[in-house]
Amino acid sequence: MRKDNLLVKKLKRQFLSINDLIESSFNNLTSFFKKLKKNKLSANSKVFLVCGVSLILALSYFLIPTLFDKDIIQSKIKNHIFDKYNINLKFDKKINYSLLPTPHFLAKEVKIIRDDKNIANVKNLKILISSDKFFSFNEIFVKDIIFNKTDFNINKNDMVFFENLLKIEPNENKIIIKNSNIFFKDNEDQVLFINKINDSKFFYDSKNLQNIFSSNNEIFNLPFKLLIKNDKFNKKIISNFNSKKVRLNIDNETIYGNEIKKGKTNIRFINKSTSFNFEIFKNSLNFFSQNDKNSYKGVIDFKPFYLSADLKYMGLSTKNLLNNDSILVDLLKTEILNNKNLNARINLDLKDITNIDELNNLSLKINIEEGDINFSGSQLMWKNDVKVLFKENLLSYDDNEIKLIGTIQLNFQNLENFYRSLQVKKNYRKKIQTIELDYIYDVEKKQFSFDNIKVDQAENESLKNYVDKFNSTQKRIFNKITFKNFVSNFFSAYAG
Repeated sequence: MRKDNLLVKKLKRQFLSINDLIESSFNNLTSFFKKLKKNKLSANSKVFLVCGVSLILALSYFLIPTLFDKDIIQSKIKNHIFDKYNINLKFDKKINYSLLPTPHFLAKEVKIIRDDKNIANVKNLKILISSDKFFSFNEIFVKDIIFNKTDFNINKNDMVFFENLLKIEPNENKIIIKNSNIFFKDNEDQVLFINKINDSKFFYDSKNLQNIFSSNNEIFNLPFKLLIKNDKFNKKIISNFNSKKVRLNIDNETIYGNEIKKGKTNIRFINKSTSFNFEIFKNSLNFFSQNDKNSYKGVIDFKPFYLSADLKYMGLSTKNLLNNDSILVDLLKTEILNNKNLNARINLDLKDITNIDELNNLSLKINIEEGDINFSGSQLMWKNDVKVLFKENLLSYDDNEIKLIGTIQLNFQNLENFYRSLQVKKNYRKKIQTIELDYIYDVEKKQFSFDNIKVDQAENESLKNYVDKFNSTQKRIFNKITFKNFVSNFFSAYAG
């Protein structure tokens, strides 16, 4: 009872203080106007006077929240945000009121609590408030909420925090997150990746009856835009991922009404498009296509993360794979594939390599284990004459250099056709079955270097001298002409 009486007395004193302030202002204005009657003012002076008085009255009104009890207001803001958005805030410091650029309360060092766990540290929290009911003392009507410089420390279970923001009841306000980071962790509290949020917002689209999340992000030095729409009426999630840096655009539609979520994804990159269907289970995602020419199927396990995929194409250009401006090269530069928690097995079968007539039937086996990328066991055909096997091959990205490193073996299926195609002189056409060599290919410089060459499992001193001379030259860029000259000189050196 004593506490209640003290609170009532405190509120009465505060109200009387405000009342005295208003009464004093009006008394001063009355005195001022009495003096005006004794003196005649010009029309411009009267206009200026009216504007000045109006400005003072307006400022006085907008400054009323400075008289509010900060403890009461802080408690009301906390309860309002929890009731409306299910966001539990913990204030470490008292809030402050600011008038510009729009009336708002500002709080520093705020925590977001979920299930008694601190999932975020907010350096600056701005709460925009409605300015039409300031005379309802110590009553606050919260509008937009802005989380600035926030570090989220979350795992898979905490993602429900963001999911819930896509389910909030229709309203005219926004939740904005900017200049922030999401540290996504595994069950052992190890950081898997960091997603930088430059600017994002949750809001309700009253025209289309959708909850919307729009965000500009960056992950592994890869900038991208993300747009997610929750159509609760049709139980449908519509999303778009777009990254201009790697020229990748992903449209996705998921229907979540049933226990097993189903949907369709359309992927566009380098002006090419492909689509597939998917099903989401509790711990995995299955995807598959219904395209007769290009087919895809695979499984993504969530815990632990593992991708297994089989992709089949009728035709594809190597320009899309290993050119300086290809999506693969751009992905390597972002270092997104160097994640120690990324594990995958991808089989790519390619019938025709469209930009190189002689190459076909590529079987590319990509294995990613703790960030290491290798394609050992892959093979392709040079026409129908030579089978090229990739033994102990890997893709390296170090010091801003992308290199293919490994051993290849050439198995000749039709040696005479091979010699004729490359116009090898008849006196150099030796009977051989295999050639094996180590190589390094610099993707950006498009340069090869070779070592440890064996013909039919035997070394050759003349070939060794030729390859050493080739490696020492600056012009090691491979195209059709240099390749033809290399082969001709290779067999010339081997023939002695």
